[in-house]
Amino acid sequence: MALKSIAIFADYDGVIADDLNIGVGLVHNKTARRIHSIHSTPSHVSQLARQRAVYDMYKRILLAISVLIALAAVFFSQGDVPDHPPYVQGRNKTVLFLVNYQPGLSNVHVATASSLLENHPDIEVHFASFPKLGKKLQRISAFARTKTAEAQDVIFHEMKSPSYGDAIAAAGKTILNIPHPPGAAGIAHLCRDMQIWISPWTVEDHMAVYEELTAIIHEVDPAVVVLDTLFRPAIDATRDNNRHHAIITPNTVIDNFLADQPHGSMFWKYPAVASGFSFPVPWRNIPENIYLNMRFIYSVLVMPGLNAKKAMLKEKGLLDPINFYKMYRQDVPWITMTTEGATIPVDFIPPNVTCAGPMVLSAAPAVEQDSHMVDWLTKGPTILINLGSSVIWTQTQATIMTEAIAVVLDKTNVQILWKFKKFGNYSDDYLVALKPHLDGGRLRMEEWLTVDPSSLLETGYIIASVHHGGSNCYHEAIVAGVPQIILPQWADLYGFAALAETIGVGVWACRQTSPGWTVDSIAQALLKVVDGGEASISMRETARQLGVTVRSRGKGRDIAAQVVANMAYTGK
Repeated sequence: MALKSIAIFADYDGVIADDLNIGVGLVHNKTARRIHSIHSTPSHVSQLARQRAVYDMYKRILLAISVLIALAAVFFSQGDVPDHPPYVQGRNKTVLFLVNYQPGLSNVHVATASSLLENHPDIEVHFASFPKLGKKLQRISAFARTKTAEAQDVIFHEMKSPSYGDAIAAAGKTILNIPHPPGAAGIAHLCRDMQIWISPWTVEDHMAVYEELTAIIHEVDPAVVVLDTLFRPAIDATRDNNRHHAIITPNTVIDNFLADQPHGSMFWKYPAVASGFSFPVPWRNIPENIYLNMRFIYSVLVMPGLNAKKAMLKEKGLLDPINFYKMYRQDVPWITMTTEGATIPVDFIPPNVTCAGPMVLSAAPAVEQDSHMVDWLTKGPTILINLGSSVIWTQTQATIMTEAIAVVLDKTNVQILWKFKKFGNYSDDYLVALKPHLDGGRLRMEEWLTVDPSSLLETGYIIASVHHGGSNCYHEAIVAGVPQIILPQWADLYGFAALAETIGVGVWACRQTSPGWTVDSIAQALLKVVDGGEASISMRETARQLGVTVRSRGKGRDIAAQVVANMAYTGK
């Protein structure tokens, strides 16, 4: 069986346990998760009877698993063997990236493109994306010329059709209703929205994006198209036109190929998506891990809205639209940020998968981007608070973080750079406790960072990175050797938070209340990393040594670019 667990996060709100007669319930509170029998054993029942009940529960779970695996095999195994006409031979030394604009999705593609410009200047690089990506592409083009005189500009094809972000917003998803707890408490929420995350566009909008991209493909005639796993119309347009292509993802092998691991280890060894479990899964969490995987599989198999959309797209002439099960092909290079020592080790990696390590943007040094910012950084050890491009701050979050920051600034000599943008309109009264620190210059609040986060981390002045658990933020801190404080809100973010703790380079703040926050938990997490105590020193040294090791292996963006360049030179 080759069930590809592509890292797209959402959920179908069916009660799988009831449907499959598993006979288990789930309890979640602030301090623990546990699985127990729905039919509670009376206190007078013997220990033997209790053991029998547990044994029966596990039999039912295993039976349910076997049924789901059999069903999944029918749907998913088709993705392994390529079944398509011969690829069209495009113009050699021409690459076309088809990507979303969101940094969390596109940074790995932009980083790869920056390496192509610098190290393979004879290759013509095109990008088809949405307006917000344009300035970043101009910036990497300009910087590439400072390193390689022959470097060309990226040729940007600005798209007019609705973006992934537009489609998500049209579906009613916002920062207020996307977050969910880890584990069993959040799986129903996660699975309910599975169809949205896989492909949020309406049929009409999907067609508009598809047709716009098809025209660009014909115009550019590339030797290779580079794809984003969450840009479904681009995948459809590329494959319907039989174009050579590669996939670059910010995810890791365990996110994308969980079900390919041998001996059914996705159920008992590797943490389920959004579980927040450490690796390997602790014995006490295995039943819940099994349950979470079953819910996730079921939600992928049962997607009536998406199936209806696919049928309508086929009627409009698309050959195999939104085929989630055939995302992976054996003849298509797949490039990930999997990093030895910083990601979960796996037993099996498909031969066409490249583990490039952190694909971090090639950007000008911080001092060249904003010398005044660097002058401020030199005044003291600095905490960077940057919860990614997708997180804007509610009044509740802002108030909690403000109070936690006040505790840290009062107890240490650090300074803090806080990327902050409000969600909605609310008073600045929450800042009262921080006024002395703002006036004294130990706290800077910026709506937008004037220096790329990776360049800030490379200065050596940042002693801790506070982020939401996104793959880019996590890997940027890893390669820079900077400890992390992670405040995850959904899905794969919980996995990176747990991983940072497991390998000793970070702290999962508010673990017992996620996605909710408390002042005390955030303050204690920050102090654990920066207060100079034994735990702080150990974590900072572990992160530093790992960064040295990762950097010694070469740049992930260069490794990814070499794979793409080879395809561009040969046309295959």
